[in-house]
Amino acid sequence: MAGTTAARGEQRRVAAACIIGNVLEYFDFALYGFFAVVVGKQFFPEASPSSQLLSSLAVFGVAFLMRPLGGLVFGIIGDRAGRRLSLSISVAVMGVATALIGVLPTYATIGVAAPVLLVLLRCVQGVSVGGEWGASSAYLIETAPPGRRGIRGSFPSMAAAFGLVGGSLLALVLSLLLSTEQLGSWGWRIPFLVAAPLGLFGVWIRRRLEDTPVFQELERRADLPRARVRDAFRRDQARAILVTFCFSWICGVGLYFLGSYVINFLTATVKVPQLTAVLLTGAGLLVYAALCPIAGRLSDRFGRRRTVLFGCLGHTVLGIPMFLLMSTGDPVAIIVALLVFGVIQAPINANTSLILIELFPAATRLTSGSVGFNLGVGAPSGFGPLVAAALVVGTGLTWAPGIFLAAVAAICGLVLVALLPETAGRDLMAEHDATKTAAVVGESRG
Repeated sequence: MAGTTAARGEQRRVAAACIIGNVLEYFDFALYGFFAVVVGKQFFPEASPSSQLLSSLAVFGVAFLMRPLGGLVFGIIGDRAGRRLSLSISVAVMGVATALIGVLPTYATIGVAAPVLLVLLRCVQGVSVGGEWGASSAYLIETAPPGRRGIRGSFPSMAAAFGLVGGSLLALVLSLLLSTEQLGSWGWRIPFLVAAPLGLFGVWIRRRLEDTPVFQELERRADLPRARVRDAFRRDQARAILVTFCFSWICGVGLYFLGSYVINFLTATVKVPQLTAVLLTGAGLLVYAALCPIAGRLSDRFGRRRTVLFGCLGHTVLGIPMFLLMSTGDPVAIIVALLVFGVIQAPINANTSLILIELFPAATRLTSGSVGFNLGVGAPSGFGPLVAAALVVGTGLTWAPGIFLAAVAAICGLVLVALLPETAGRDLMAEHDATKTAAVVGESRG
């Protein structure tokens, strides 16, 4: 019994160590999305209000251009030096960069250098984020008890929702307590500074962990290849990289819409009061967070492939109707749309970590998966809010973002129908990618 208790204690420590980085990552996303208008005014004051918002959202998206580089750098670290070291460095870099945004001088103080420094810090964040998801996913899944990969693999997505809700609520509290002038001059900085202690806590708890059993086995086996940069660009893994790009693209677009863009959409486009918009989106995100472990467990029983394709179909069919409901401005219609959004998004996001880790060979897992995954959740997803805002401006249709969401889901779904293998139950020490496996072994139903 003592051994079981110790094992459970270690499992909780592993989960907490991985979750803290994902919370911090999306805590920042929520802050930036919430304060996009304020940031636009402080760093792009000479532009029109619409241009300020678009410029601010463009800076939001710039970080995602750096995600593939971050995935490659931290993938090499994770495959060669250990998952733990990769996790520790990534959360430290993210915490420092986010805190520095909180003390960054504005355009009024240092001129054009202000937006330049903002872009640079966002790029540093992008590098960090590029390595965080893969390393934390590997840690959770490679240490999961038998038959529990689905639930453990859903933790990064669940943590992302908590980070988004926490960031939005903190920003909301500040906006209620401070005047518009106070919020615009210094109040917006406070939430970014909170990232510093969160980052320090993340480093502390991650440094206390042992590395995963899979990595320890890799260190013992001298016959296995060591990860190299070229592993991210191997021609024989093109199919696996394309699959990774597709499931991560719809994962990223859906999550950034649900967690960041919708608040701006409701307040700026639909003219919903800010308090109402934050409470409604927060409720939708909490439901989504609760659904992630359920979706993970369902994928253990019915497979990753079926679960992900269900989510893609849901986005394709319901993308436009969801935004039509939100465009009404009616709170009941909005919450229904957000609940539906959570129901169809959780099956995709809860399985993204699982497929990423189960798809690639153990020795080069993080390096090989870095390109496809971070290209998908990188620029094509990160610029999603900018594309959505531009569609509304260009077409005059408030529900136009639904067109983009449905189109991405349809494209990704068609590719995944054709190419996505079933990875549930796959041996995590396998030495080839899952697209080369002729027969599929299902996850244990126990």
